[in-house]
Amino acid sequence: MPSWLLTEFGLWLLAAASLLVAVALSRLDARRAAAALGWVAFAAFAAGALTWMLRDTYAHHYAHKEHALRLSYWGSYREHEMWKEIVAAFRRRHPDIPVKQEYITDRYEGKIQQLLLADDAPDVMLFQDEPFPRFVASGKFEPLDGHCTTPGLEIHLDRDYWHTAVRSFRHDGQAYGIPIWGGQCMVIYNRAAFRQAGVPEPPERWTVDDFLATCRTIAADTDGDGRLDRYGFLIPGWVYWLPFHYAFGATYLDPTRTRWTLWGPEAEASYTFWRDLRHRYHVSPHRDELTEGGTVAFMTGRVAMFVSGPWAMPPLNEAGVDYDVAHIPSGPGGHGTRVTWDALMMFAGSKKRAWAWRFIHFATSLPAQQIVARFQRSVPALKAAGPAFVGQNPKVHAQRFIDAFDYARIQPITVHWSLMGREVGSALDLMLDNKHSPSKTLHDIAASRHLRECFTMPDTAGP
Repeated sequence: MPSWLLTEFGLWLLAAASLLVAVALSRLDARRAAAALGWVAFAAFAAGALTWMLRDTYAHHYAHKEHALRLSYWGSYREHEMWKEIVAAFRRRHPDIPVKQEYITDRYEGKIQQLLLADDAPDVMLFQDEPFPRFVASGKFEPLDGHCTTPGLEIHLDRDYWHTAVRSFRHDGQAYGIPIWGGQCMVIYNRAAFRQAGVPEPPERWTVDDFLATCRTIAADTDGDGRLDRYGFLIPGWVYWLPFHYAFGATYLDPTRTRWTLWGPEAEASYTFWRDLRHRYHVSPHRDELTEGGTVAFMTGRVAMFVSGPWAMPPLNEAGVDYDVAHIPSGPGGHGTRVTWDALMMFAGSKKRAWAWRFIHFATSLPAQQIVARFQRSVPALKAAGPAFVGQNPKVHAQRFIDAFDYARIQPITVHWSLMGREVGSALDLMLDNKHSPSKTLHDIAASRHLRECFTMPDTAGP
């Protein structure tokens, strides 16, 4: 059958022909045949009309699925612009490979999970390290070690990429993701607030005692109304507190990630310091003491420091904030910070694996990684792109993000990561509001029935 017969023109031509024959049959008193052809004419006309109305919509959402490489990602609109540049650069190098960008702005993990279950996932997916252990067990991700040796498209993971980035996407000794970007939690500080308080900026190396002294000097009632107008530090959530947790020698899980280790004097010292920043020293605002969000409070100088990663820099750069980056303070337990990574994964059911690997290879190579560096969204995973990342923002000590890889630690991620966040977070809310002591908070977490079903927990019956 000629393909043009299935277009709106072909369907309307069929409708017209059927109608003419139906009219002729009705004049010959062949009424039943005429009626049948009349219905054929109506159906053909309606099908033609629907084809005409919905053709562009279908082409936009569906028609390219089989003929283009599908790429999915999340992020801000600025990150979407970065992806557009990466894809455009890829297309210049590979004009024969069409790319369909699937920008998912909300509930990314849930939507990707649905697509994986339906075996309709994009060929290439951006993925975070936190959900990786839970998803990799599904068998829906393509192992990539074999692709890394493709002639002309080789990737040397252990040689060219940051060690923690590579480790974050290995499972049973096999690489399932090629890291594209990431970063560590660092102290971001407002230079103007430091100048107003007459406090020297953080040195290259400092301790938690130095950090506390700085916070106490910065926190001030500048207008004499009995309320603080400037705070030293914004209290973070449990994941962003990990760097300070390490400084006190505390951990959440043992190296096997099966035994719960958030227990004992180190953990209690960490949690006590955390709570005391707000309630004993009052260098961090209570929940009801800020009339603006944390980001706005930092931009206006009401809060001098907070913990975040390189992803905090683009909005600060755009707002023209005079800020800088400091290393995480060390403590009695040593030095450490949280590092997190994103990677590109390949759908195991993809019918375009060769195209998918070409794109992954390009997006994690130096030309594309230099685009990542220019947008400052994260530290490029490729070591060779580090200088481009540092040079893009000369007003900031961006080199410290690179130097911090020497003491950065992979997060204690397991398949139960979301559960950990819920159980720890709910207990910490009570402690940070000074309703529970650090000791009781640790006890309540260790006694969690849900955590006990997943990890070997400490004995909470003792003193």
